[in-house]
Amino acid sequence: MYDELFTPVNIGKITVENRTIFPPISTNFGKEDGHLTELFMRHYETRAKGGVGLLIIENSCVSFPEGKHGAYEPRIDSWEFYEDWKKLAERLKRYDSKISVELTHEGWKKKGVGFLSEDKIEEIIEKYGTAAEIACKAGFDMVEVQGAHGLIVNQFLSPLTNNRKDKWGNPLEFAIAIRKEIEKRCGSDFPVTIRLAVDDFKEGGITLEDGRKIAQVLQEHYDMIQADIGLGPKEYRLEPISFKQGWRSYLAEKIRPLKVPVAAVGMIREPDVALDIIKNKADLVVLGRTLIADPYWPIKVKEGRIKEIRRCIGCSECIKARHDEDTRIRCGANPQVGMEIDIEPALDKRTVVIVGGGPAGLEAARVSSIRGHNVHLFYDEFGGTLNIAKVPPGKEKLGWLIEYYKNELAKYDNLELHHKRALKQDVLELNPDVIILATGSRPFIPCPPMHNFVYLYGDILRGEVKFSGKKIAVGGGGLVGCETANFLAEDNEVILIGRAPEVAFKVETLTRKHLIRELEEKGVKIMTSTEIVDISRSGEIVIEQNGNQMIVEADALIAAFGSRPFVPFTVENVPTHIIGDAKSVRSIYAATSEGSRVAVSI
Repeated sequence: MYDELFTPVNIGKITVENRTIFPPISTNFGKEDGHLTELFMRHYETRAKGGVGLLIIENSCVSFPEGKHGAYEPRIDSWEFYEDWKKLAERLKRYDSKISVELTHEGWKKKGVGFLSEDKIEEIIEKYGTAAEIACKAGFDMVEVQGAHGLIVNQFLSPLTNNRKDKWGNPLEFAIAIRKEIEKRCGSDFPVTIRLAVDDFKEGGITLEDGRKIAQVLQEHYDMIQADIGLGPKEYRLEPISFKQGWRSYLAEKIRPLKVPVAAVGMIREPDVALDIIKNKADLVVLGRTLIADPYWPIKVKEGRIKEIRRCIGCSECIKARHDEDTRIRCGANPQVGMEIDIEPALDKRTVVIVGGGPAGLEAARVSSIRGHNVHLFYDEFGGTLNIAKVPPGKEKLGWLIEYYKNELAKYDNLELHHKRALKQDVLELNPDVIILATGSRPFIPCPPMHNFVYLYGDILRGEVKFSGKKIAVGGGGLVGCETANFLAEDNEVILIGRAPEVAFKVETLTRKHLIRELEEKGVKIMTSTEIVDISRSGEIVIEQNGNQMIVEADALIAAFGSRPFVPFTVENVPTHIIGDAKSVRSIYAATSEGSRVAVSI
């Protein structure tokens, strides 16, 4: 079905074996001084093993320190780093993937490029040449110039940041000069691609019509164009979960046809979506977070193992790590990210009993089964709280993780599933050598449920209680409260009441902005720094804000104050691990990573 994804394509004089690209995604796996690490190399080696056609190493600094983009950005600006790049190329050349590296200079987005002297511009261009020469001599097949996302090449291209009156005022001059410098250093046969801003997504900037004209010129100089966005909001290139698959692919479609291949980018998760893009919109597909979640996506698609794919669920843990915390990236769906280790068979096969069917328990069961243990998994609901987490608007992708585990766990003969709520006696009867308690959490409410007035958020998201045309108060300003309010606001007037000064303050920045905007667009009234003091059966909620008490009238109050760990029992004299929300209520990543680590340690 997917043969068209696996036909070769030429980029310059290099033949790429299939139409998939792993793009430059910052990992923070390098050293602070710009050198590469063993983890950095293993990360990319894993993606090469997975069968991607073109693997592009993350944005690498061509001019230190002025052009540095990120705390742990790798450096390629000096021959001091040549041996690192040579070692990486040698490791990646063991596989069929063609390899590239993105050459990046952050530039001066707030200042624009008007203040740069001509000598300084020429110096930066020479630095691009040096970086490309290092990559070429190290054994890379090609390099990519970062010409999007508001960085320096984009700054020369955009009228928002380039108002020069000299020759560099020609928006294309800088990008063309870089290409010529690289050709001078590396020869005409060494391909150079560009990640190109074909739309700034910002008023007064590059329009898509402008982008097509830019691409028409640059096709004479570059060997592939990846159609992307420019100076606009990060939200449009680091999309929250609710964005539609492949939504940015129209950018590639609108600049075609060109004499060079065009690559499409933008939340391409499933092979059917990728295939449609290849047939109708682009020559290659860019699979960023897709190959973070499952490096073996290309091999699995080629071999028809579609149900085995671990799809990116859009949890934004990678974005939160890199852009909010500036630390190593991580993945909620794939806890191997940041470890990149092979799961080895256990020398001592044991009976492992796991209680709980949420992401922590399911991942622990998967890894324990791979290692060859005799595994028993008890669950009352397969997927645990993922089943309600996927209900709010735009959260459907979380259901993909449940599907993955259902398909994955069905493969193991040494795993027995027990669809029941486990009692202590059930566990003891199996004579376990190890117990893993992944029993999750239970909702916290400061007051008991009140018939016909106070309900738990889970009752709403499971569809057990429904409202339409009512005035609903939601208590709790965390992620659960915000998403419950967003769900109810489809058909009701909603008031969101939170104790903290801000709602959803622990949520990844871009996801939070998107969620709050949705709440505002739906007319949700958000009350912060507000305490619920009392509740009456007549529908009056007494609140206190800034020392003043007032009454909120509502048809119902939904308790969404968060959850607390739940451990139903303990077993003496048997090694027991408590993981996931049963240990501390946190994220999907915390759950899957603990499930994996504990199972590897047994």
